[in-house]
Parts: sequence; C-alpha cells; structure tokens
Amino acid sequence: MKLLKISLLSAMTLLSVTLNASEFQYAKGTMDMKGGFIGLDSTISTDISTYTLTEKHKNIFSTTWYYHYDFTWYDSKKMVNGQQKYNSIGYIPAINYRLQGLDANLVLGKDLYHKDKRTFFGLGLALGISLPWIDSDKDSSNNNNNNNTNQTMNAMKKSKTQILTYKIGPSINASYAFSKYVMTYLNAMIAYQTGSIKNDYLNSNSHTDGIFQEYDAGIKVQPFAKDFHESFITLSPRIYATLGWRYVSWKLTDVKLNVARANVPLPQTDFNSHSSMGYFGIGYDFF
Repeated sequence: MKLLKISLLSAMTLLSVTLNASEFQYAKGTMDMKGGFIGLDSTISTDISTYTLTEKHKNIFSTTWYYHYDFTWYDSKKMVNGQQKYNSIGYIPAINYRLQGLDANLVLGKDLYHKDKRTFFGLGLALGISLPWIDSDKDSSNNNNNNNTNQTMNAMKKSKTQILTYKIGPSINASYAFSKYVMTYLNAMIAYQTGSIKNDYLNSNSHTDGIFQEYDAGIKVQPFAKDFHESFITLSPRIYATLGWRYVSWKLTDVKLNVARANVPLPQTDFNSHSSMGYFGIGYDFF
C-alpha cells in the first residue's frame, strides 16, 4: 500500500512537470461513512488526508473555452464500528474500516463571462471516475464469549470492498480578482455516477447508481505577476499558493453487502460518504 501511494505521488509529480500549468494540494479533514453493504447501521467518522494534482481553469489558446482536471488520492485513518444493532443478538463483532482510493475528473467548458484569466464565470461538462476501496477486518478489542459471535469472528477474514463508478454532470468554474496578486475562486460539480461494487471475501459483484458532489472554494495568492511579450508569444510565468476548503460527497443507492458473512438479513440501503477538508496548495502557470 505504501509503495502504491509513493508510485501515485511520483506519477502525479511527473505529470505536473510535463504540463504548462498545474497545482499540488494537500488536504486534511474529516470523513463520515455509512452504508449497508459493509454492515454499518450507524454513521462512523475518522480523519482523512488527500493529495491532489489539479488545474482549476485553463483557457484553450486565446478562446473562452477552457479545461479543468483533478486527480485525488484519498487515505483515511481506521474507523471502528461495534455493529450495535446486531451485536445485541450476538452475531457480528466490532469491525475496522479504512477507505483509500483514487478520484479523477476532467471538465471541458466555456466561459459565459470572461474579463481575463483572473476573473471569469464558466459552465462545463464533467466526466470522471472514482476507484475507492474499503479494507475491513475484526477489531482487536473483540472479547465476547458468546458462541455465535466467536464462530463469526473465527470465520471472518480480512475483506476488501472495491467500488468503481463513472461520472457525468455539470460543472461551474468561477474566479474573481481583487488585484493582480489576490483572487478568490469557486468550483462546483454534481454528477450522476454508475458502476459496480465488488467484495473479495464474498466473491460478489453488484451494480449501483448514485450521485457525486464536489464543492471547492478558496483564496489564490500569486506574489509575482508579469507578462513578457516576445514576437507573437506572450509568457506569463506565475507561481502561486492557494488556501481553500473542499466538500466531497459519494452516495450510492440500494446497496446490500455484508462483509461479516453472518447469517443476519440486511436490507438494501444507501451508502453515504461525506468529506470536509481544508487544504493548502502550491502551483505554477507558465502561459
């Protein structure tokens, strides 16, 4: 897992070097998760970190058409849920959960209002893919002497639940400059998503649909802003910093998957994951 994270961060760094505009962000915040497919009958919370490579808005040549992209790696701390609803009848032990994975989005849009590269309002179409997975296993605190619980605990193995969804939906990209050096921005996306959920322990694979939402707002500061004109080329090298807040929501409907493999009927329910994070970013823009 550590090797995968290092490889991903290296690939993101290499990609940023090959692009003429890019930003790297580190975010820290909290995540709430609830979903019947992992036997959760209540919401559990934990800290989460994300690493993002993004370009929030880049006009294509000198037109008002623009693109936006972001690649984000998620990594949560472990969450422990005691399954109180089912523990009262002695079936399911306390379970650890940890969410990790990749989320990527690409937006193609057009500025409906464009004063310059610092002040604009654009509307676009977002396409994306989400590949989170949830590792689950028995918590070490389990010490119930109930025979049914012990049998479940002995039978239960480590489990990985993999989610793969594709997304499409509208996106808003906006920015307002207070000066050449300070501006505020807002990016928002709401998308329909469809895909599959697979669990390696149960050897199951099911289809699911839902809604993905992301809202991103912050302040951008670029201490150096100067244009250089050479023949027909204008260079505008800028290094900047951002300080912002991001909210991300995954909702998948009619999910039913019990990784405890206990003989307990679980009704279909919705899986919900909400993350609220503050972040700091460093970026550059060559043109």
